Parts: sequence; C-alpha cells; structure tokens
Amino acid sequence: MKLWKKILIAFSILAVIGIGIFAYGIYKIEGTYTEKIVPDMKRYVQMTKEQQDEYIVTHMEKLMMTLNSEDFQHLQKAMNNDPELRQAGIDWGRSICAVFISMSEDIFAELSAEDKARYKAEAEENDTRGDKFTKLLEQNKIQ
Repeated sequence: MKLWKKILIAFSILAVIGIGIFAYGIYKIEGTYTEKIVPDMKRYVQMTKEQQDEYIVTHMEKLMMTLNSEDFQHLQKAMNNDPELRQAGIDWGRSICAVFISMSEDIFAELSAEDKARYKAEAEENDTRGDKFTKLLEQNKIQ
C-alpha cells in the first residue's frame, strides 16, 4: 500500500475518534446543563435581586477557586477592596445567568412579559459587561 493511502487511513481513524470524543463531550455538557444549571436557574428567577447577587458572588468564587490559588487570592482581594469591580462582576454574572434563562425554553416560557424583557436585555449586555469586568480586573492587577 502506498504511503498516501496509509496516511489517509490514519487520518480517517483519527477523525472518527475525534468526532466521537467531541460528541461525548457535548453529551456530558448537555447532562450537566439539564441536571445542574436548569434547576439552579429556576431557583434564580424566583430570588430577590439581593439573593441573586449573593448567588452570583458565591458561584463566581467557586469558579475562581478552580484557577490557581494566586489568581483566586488576587481576585478575592480586588473584589473586596474595589466596589466598582465587585459590581461589574455581579453585573456580568447576572448577564451570564440571563443568557442561560433566555436559552431555556422551560424557564423562559414561565416568566412574565416584564421579566422576559429584563432577562433578554441583561443577556444582550453579556459581552459589554464581560469586557468591563475584564478591563477593571486588569487595571486592578496593574495597581
């Protein structure tokens, strides 16, 4: 068999394995979404604004703990010392939650028209709020 045929066969096998791994990853993400995120977001929409902010801060801290401890300590210190950074983080977290809520047909369908408009507006601000948080975090690292 010629070399190019062997390479083609090897590439095909690798492509099939890659597609399988990708499909399995999507399956796991889907399971996490339906088992963890949807119930959390159903509870989130029933919380008061203050409870939602606390939920976001708590989950942000859990997410940041997955980073190395130095980055987490810096973020925790920066958010405690800089109210603007803390509010930007909360606003960005609210937008991320709003994205999940607006994507979930089950949750979104049960909301009032006013809540639908509010969550849709927050979801649309996701990129802007994320950029603002990142910018403030970078400024805080420089100081």
